[in-house]
Amino acid sequence: MRPGGFWFDPAGVRGLLVDTNLLVLFVVGAVNRDRIEQFQRTRQYTLADYDLLMRVIDRFSRLYRVARVMAEVGNLTDLSGLELLRVRYVLREALLVSHEPEMPSSRAAEHKIYDDLGLADAAIASVARDHGCAVLTETSICISR
Repeated sequence: MRPGGFWFDPAGVRGLLVDTNLLVLFVVGAVNRDRIEQFQRTRQYTLADYDLLMRVIDRFSRLYRVARVMAEVGNLTDLSGLELLRVRYVLREALLVSHEPEMPSSRAAEHKIYDDLGLADAAIASVARDHGCAVLTETSICISR
């Protein structure tokens, strides 16, 4: 993630959709901050990255999700024992506070980026375009209009 402060002004944007890898960071950090730098799928991040992610998310009043991304996050946060139970709790809570527009696979596959990036990213781009939300990835925040 980009070091430093949060430079994006969310005015005029209807919400935020967070990509898979950052949602994995969000979930692992919410379960146990100390695991971020140890867990195989988040060890490339720091505690400062997690704190920045939380500040970005907090700037938006409406969060969006895509079913395919949530399924990937559930599979990629394969902790064990009590931590796995906490993962499921955090994911359930995230589902309760975010909005999931309907996005059939057949419709997502019609998006121009489908051939290059695949179904999950095409679904993300389609939801962002249809609902005027920003998309947060590891390298950028963008708006599809």
